[in-house]
Amino acid sequence: MTKPVSGFIGLGLMGGNMVENLQNRGCELVVMDLNKDSVAKGLASGATTAASAKELAAASDIVMLCLTTSAVVESIVYAEDGILAGIRDGAVLIDFGTSIPASTRKIGADLASKGAGMIDAPLGRTPAHAKDGLLNIMASGDQATFEKVKPVLEQQGENVFYLGALGAGHTTKLINNFMGMT
Repeated sequence: MTKPVSGFIGLGLMGGNMVENLQNRGCELVVMDLNKDSVAKGLASGATTAASAKELAAASDIVMLCLTTSAVVESIVYAEDGILAGIRDGAVLIDFGTSIPASTRKIGADLASKGAGMIDAPLGRTPAHAKDGLLNIMASGDQATFEKVKPVLEQQGENVFYLGALGAGHTTKLINNFMGMT
């Protein structure tokens, strides 16, 4: 996939810096967030915005999410004006958050029924690393889908690990978090 249009939902500390990194690399972005100041910063650097997740998905080859929980991801995917309603055949959804693997697999199956792919790609390191494209990325999903978006992942991560079937990235991240808290 050369020069894809990327949609990005979730412009918090990590997501906002990821967007800045992609913009510094000349990527075309459509951004969306509840925080209007975060959206304005992206717009000032050349991004466009969308009125809904459906509109963002319809305009994007790759839809990236950097959100807080599986419940939030599901609400944005399954809303009447959500990602599933707008995603195009051949597009890919990348979930950079820390989600529940079963939820990820369900979303992936529903996207596949529309001809779209999904990669779960939770992150390691800090927002400062995100700004410089130096994250650790634990990616999983269909191998062909991973290869399709790997160049975009490599713009975000110094270390991009492919871990296998959809949900394995989120499983690894949850284990990583558990070990870190122990």
